[in-house]
Amino acid sequence: MTGLILDVGYGLRMLWKRPGFTAIAVITLALGIGANTTTFSTVNAMLLRPFPFPRLDRMVTVWETMPTQNDTHLSPSPANFRDWSEQSTRFDQLAAVRGWDANLTGGNVAEHVEGSQVTAQFFSLLGMSPLLGRYIGRADFQGGVAPVVVVSHGFWQQHLGADPGLLGRQLLLNGRKFTVIGITSRDFDFPTGAKVWTPLDLDGTAREDRENHYLTVFGRLKDGVSLSQAQANLETIAASLGQQYPKSNAGHGVNVRNTVEDLTSDSQQFLLMLVGAAVFVLLLACANVANLQLARASGRQREIALRAALGASRWQVGRQLLVESVLLALLGSGGALLLSRWGLNLMRRSIPPSIFEHIAGLKHLQIDSRVFLFTLLVAILTGIVAGLAPAWHFSRPNLNDTLKEGARGGSPSAGRRHFRTLLVISEIALSLVLLVGAGLMVKGFRTLITNDMGFERSHVLTFHAVLPEAKYHDQDLIRGYYEQVLRNIQALPGVEAAACVTSLPSGWTWNWTEFTAEGRPPAAPGDRPSVISQIVTPGFFRVLRVPLRQGRLLSDQDGPNAPPVAVISETMARQNWPNQNPLGKHIQLGRPEAAQPLRAIVGVVGEVKPNPIDHDPAPTAYVPFAQQPESASAFVVRTSQDPLTLAGPVNTQLRGVDAEQPGYDMRTLEQVVSDGLSGIELSAHMMLVFAVCALTLAAAGIFAVMAYSVTQRTHEIGVRVALGARHSDVLRLVVGGAMKTAAIGLSIGLALALLLTRALSSALFGVVQIDAMTITLLTLLLTSVAAVAAYIPARWATRVDPMVALRYE
Repeated sequence: MTGLILDVGYGLRMLWKRPGFTAIAVITLALGIGANTTTFSTVNAMLLRPFPFPRLDRMVTVWETMPTQNDTHLSPSPANFRDWSEQSTRFDQLAAVRGWDANLTGGNVAEHVEGSQVTAQFFSLLGMSPLLGRYIGRADFQGGVAPVVVVSHGFWQQHLGADPGLLGRQLLLNGRKFTVIGITSRDFDFPTGAKVWTPLDLDGTAREDRENHYLTVFGRLKDGVSLSQAQANLETIAASLGQQYPKSNAGHGVNVRNTVEDLTSDSQQFLLMLVGAAVFVLLLACANVANLQLARASGRQREIALRAALGASRWQVGRQLLVESVLLALLGSGGALLLSRWGLNLMRRSIPPSIFEHIAGLKHLQIDSRVFLFTLLVAILTGIVAGLAPAWHFSRPNLNDTLKEGARGGSPSAGRRHFRTLLVISEIALSLVLLVGAGLMVKGFRTLITNDMGFERSHVLTFHAVLPEAKYHDQDLIRGYYEQVLRNIQALPGVEAAACVTSLPSGWTWNWTEFTAEGRPPAAPGDRPSVISQIVTPGFFRVLRVPLRQGRLLSDQDGPNAPPVAVISETMARQNWPNQNPLGKHIQLGRPEAAQPLRAIVGVVGEVKPNPIDHDPAPTAYVPFAQQPESASAFVVRTSQDPLTLAGPVNTQLRGVDAEQPGYDMRTLEQVVSDGLSGIELSAHMMLVFAVCALTLAAAGIFAVMAYSVTQRTHEIGVRVALGARHSDVLRLVVGGAMKTAAIGLSIGLALALLLTRALSSALFGVVQIDAMTITLLTLLLTSVAAVAAYIPARWATRVDPMVALRYE
């Protein structure tokens, strides 16, 4: 230990004596370690610990499945959840959740509040204590008990004045009074985005409801029970239910998934890609620092030889060099933490609020103790890796050659020259892989943004409204509210058209419903086809400019007393009536036993893609809002001006119709689409940052190696000049050698980049595609950078004075 302490002290003094070398090495390592710290912070927050619940690894999410329709994430029905809870033996607890949109009113305030309705076991399953009061329990489901609500810590602070006396008071939510019984802890955020929680009563008619699938079910496994055992237990129950209730449950299975994996599955591929990119940057930094230390150790050969001559063992010499390398890495880790903190702050600011609120773990994106320990560990490992080469090569000096009289240094051995060349080749290859990966991902993102989704996004304002059942308890009231709001909005200056739709295209994947089509043979239970069902007002197609292909669009004549009709997409027409005219055919949305009306098809419209990533359009049916009004709808307003300038006038119109029903989530349609791709955009930007770091490190590595090479070859260059070599000959000699090395690295990097692109193309939903032009341009860019990095030391070589050079050493 004493020897190690002495090595640390001596190493610090040596680093202090070479401030230029130390600064360059520390900055290089800060970039490499910082990239990994930032990436690990993201992985830590989103994949490893997105929620602060105890024993998070024992928490699972349970879905129903319909294998015949390739549906593995069907929301459970209330009656099925009840049977799971009563019959399963592998869970400590099962709890159900249902999304709940509420309007908070009273005291001249009207605002939308996102919430959840939960069963009695929900909070006890999560295992967290409230900040104040208590959580919802079984007593809150007894008959005659007044409605209660738990509010989040953030909502309590931002909207309720952080009043500790709030407990026992009442909030007016959707026109009903709810007594506040608890306030969550600061870090409680589940389901993500929820601000209030109220009891979900599944007694009464819900106990026998197997037709409506709207729950999300969470469970906590018993000790010693594996995921596969829980899956098998529920599959047995599901099979039994399928025999008991063939109309509703035949063909249904279950899917038990770890909750963290289930909620973060869409992010995993992108995060793993960023981890790989960050490791590449770290390897580049290690190669650069190794090269720097090889050059520096070459100038210390006499010192190292003297230490060996005085009795220092190879281990002691190697340990000294490794200690200095680790010290550099530890200094670099300090800069890495600063860079990472800045990067995480920038990342948080760049994530759209609507996404930030609803992605698990983003609120925990910070440098905590785990991230700090990770950075420390990476720094130590990086220091060892970067110092191994110098320690190995210089821990056994040739005492006779190094200490002979008059020697001022030593020429590098062929082995060391080849090793440094190999490091440069590796840097160039890794840099090209990162450049190509980043370039193709940025190009892929831009392609997605500009993809034709079947509708026009520009100049469209969107927002949502939810009407409380207590006040709008029948269809006439719902229909009247939306018709009046649309009339008022359409009268505003600059508005071309306005309409309502069940949800914006980005949310259509949640609106699948079973259907029966005229002319198709009856499907077996559990094997009925599904279609995306959208309830729209007639102006919807005009606002989004969805083209009419056949027949007519919906109109104001398709009212509540008119014959039931529908408009369908081309895909639905082709799938159900190939080579036939679908006009006049009939469909029935929902299960046959639901007794929904037969709707005549009056028109066929172009495809609308809910997501630009989707390659195959989904069958879609559009139903007149007047014939089937919904209390929750999205508004779309086409305007000739900047859509956001209408935000104020639109809110005024909403308050004029009903001051207690606020519009919320007001964004342009372009922003809605862009926000949906924000994860890809952020990943692309991070890849681009890593690629720029790689390009910088590669240029620095080539420059350092060539500068050192020129210094070592001063005598040779002097001889060449003295014998008549021209400046162009010297330039060709130095730059040519560097470009040969670069060519090898580019060839290896290009092969690796093509292999990586193929892998990413299949893993990242087709976002990354091989593009010859992009790959060629990026290869030329790296070639140019390598040429410039080699040219500068070559120019120095042309200025060598032959008389001075011939006296060199």
